[in-house]
Amino acid sequence: MHRLTRHLFLAFALGAAAHAAPADTTATFFPPADLMRVGVYYYPEAWPAEQWPRDIANIRKMGLEFVHMGEFAWAFMEPQEGRFDFEWLERNVQLCADQGLKVVLCTPTPAPPVWLTQAHPEVLMIDADGRRMVHGTRQQACWNVDTYRRYVAKIVDELGRRYGRDPRVWGWQLDNELSHYGKEPCHCEACQTGFRNWLQKKYGTIGELNRAWGNAFWSQMYQNFDQVRIPNPPEDVAQFNPHAMLDAQRWFAATAADYLRFQTEILRRYCGHHQWITTNFMHDFGAVDPALSGRDLDIITWTIYPAHGNLNEGPLGFRLGSAATLSFAGDFHRTINGLHGIMELQPGQVNWGDVNPQPNPGAVHLWLLRAFASGAKFVCTYRFREPLSGAELYHYGLVGSDGVTITTGGEQYAQAARELVLLRQNLQPDAKAPAAYAVRRTALLYGREDRWDLDNHKQNIRWDTYGHLLKQYRALKRAGAPVDVITEDKDFNAYPFLVVPAYQLVDDQLVQRWKTYAEQGGHLIITCRTGQKDRRGHLWEGPWAAPILDLIGAKISFYDTLPAPYTGRVRTPNQTYDWASWGEVLEPREGTTALARYDDQYYAGGVAAVTRPLGRGTVTYLGVDSLDGGLEARLIRDVYVRAGVAVQQFDDGFLVDWRDGFWVATNFTEKNQTAPIPEGAKVLVGARDVPTAGVAVWQE
Repeated sequence: MHRLTRHLFLAFALGAAAHAAPADTTATFFPPADLMRVGVYYYPEAWPAEQWPRDIANIRKMGLEFVHMGEFAWAFMEPQEGRFDFEWLERNVQLCADQGLKVVLCTPTPAPPVWLTQAHPEVLMIDADGRRMVHGTRQQACWNVDTYRRYVAKIVDELGRRYGRDPRVWGWQLDNELSHYGKEPCHCEACQTGFRNWLQKKYGTIGELNRAWGNAFWSQMYQNFDQVRIPNPPEDVAQFNPHAMLDAQRWFAATAADYLRFQTEILRRYCGHHQWITTNFMHDFGAVDPALSGRDLDIITWTIYPAHGNLNEGPLGFRLGSAATLSFAGDFHRTINGLHGIMELQPGQVNWGDVNPQPNPGAVHLWLLRAFASGAKFVCTYRFREPLSGAELYHYGLVGSDGVTITTGGEQYAQAARELVLLRQNLQPDAKAPAAYAVRRTALLYGREDRWDLDNHKQNIRWDTYGHLLKQYRALKRAGAPVDVITEDKDFNAYPFLVVPAYQLVDDQLVQRWKTYAEQGGHLIITCRTGQKDRRGHLWEGPWAAPILDLIGAKISFYDTLPAPYTGRVRTPNQTYDWASWGEVLEPREGTTALARYDDQYYAGGVAAVTRPLGRGTVTYLGVDSLDGGLEARLIRDVYVRAGVAVQQFDDGFLVDWRDGFWVATNFTEKNQTAPIPEGAKVLVGARDVPTAGVAVWQE
């Protein structure tokens, strides 16, 4: 093995590498004047060499600005062990440079070549049923196997050595949608050993692990760490241990972040911070936590395919996608380290949904401008050419199966590229967010561990953790609030309003931070299921949700969940709402005001939501999960009103945001909407009347 490669591998195998804080890449790679760049995936290895010049030239003619290459091309980069071939890649990098296109290069590690997996079958992951995966498809290798990491180190080192200082290369993508596509975690011996080592480092003694996992229950006591295995529900006769499962999820996410860090540090030896480094996270893939990579990557990028038969929301959800899902993902990834982009955005019809309908006319353009509104520094689409073979037949590209005819999605990408040129020409570098907009600035607290723990123990099959988060998020966007979806490490006091939805795992320090936030003038909104457990996932030996009771000014007498098809009713003074999955009955203390009460069940008249003043701020607690989010929209809007902050009353799915001096309205609803464009405003895209899938952009 190359000495440098060996050094890198050993350092990371031992976990010795420190988190490297990314340099200030904003001005260097993503200058404000660029606003947002648009690019496309291209696979030269899949097409005849004589077509490469034509394809690259056509990418430029469409107005696109960068080309993404290489994430699945290991078999072409290293066709035999130790024999590298980059001539084909070099030619395409130069073709891009000749056209004035930037290049994003990828490490090809999600798709190992057959010579590697045949020589070293131990690198292939083992699923929950004990089956070792075989060569083919992608993400079949286990990144925790030492042998695999050695080969990864070699190919990444080769790429870094050749292109790490190349001015034609704008940045790097590590791997691709890091996961095992629903088969995670791997259960191979390398992973079993890695999990045990992680546990021993965390707990120190087996006795402490037994206490943390509650192993006195059902005589689950371990005598040493060698007896522990990764939790595997198919092997369990009865319910799995939720504390063991939570630790396994933490460990798996940590290994993914470590693997990305492992590759990043190899590239950094060559490119330093002259090129940016990222990976493309799946927008809602809960097994990997992008926040763990915030200090390692220069920009956080992600994948989203908004419209297919799996995503039905509203009458046109299967054609338009979910406004809340797309917007939430942008507001989450952006706040991890301040920079985000979409690395894969749908180009049109796809092929892997349960049903694969055509997107609504204009929907692709809608998604692109929604990404712009969320602050994306770039958007890239998968892919330029529609494939003629392979697992993704029928998947649209920007051009069709003949390689030259522009598809409807391609036309919309070209349209967005032209509009971005217009917006750059009208950029006002010193523009400040309007005061009436900025005063509504809100943070929504989101933690992967809390989501894992809730999903592990729902208590009601009708409970949807992500859906609950989006109900609060939709309420904020309907009020016209700018939202940052933040993690615990961020400063709460930077926001006038803070929403904490179903934040189950807490400690005294976090609850004190919430209390201090409100006392100092913040408006805190907490929803049901918050504070029920400690960080281990244990219930409190005391009143239900004991740490937050003083904060919310109420006792939680009990909770209820309703089986299908039953629903309950909860009412405010002016309206009644349905609920089913979770409802808590509250007993307000003196000084706490009831906002909503149950209208049926044996606890009719019981309190479902409360608010109280605290210091210079307020605390509001929503103890029930309504069916459609209407109750949340009403009560959250009222928090702003009581605080003296003017809000909007947008329809759900009509989003209006401000970025870099531009107002952007995007319509995901099934009816025309009216953009709040004042008289005298300069309309750059669209008009005041915004049709379904329409967009309006203006300056005031």
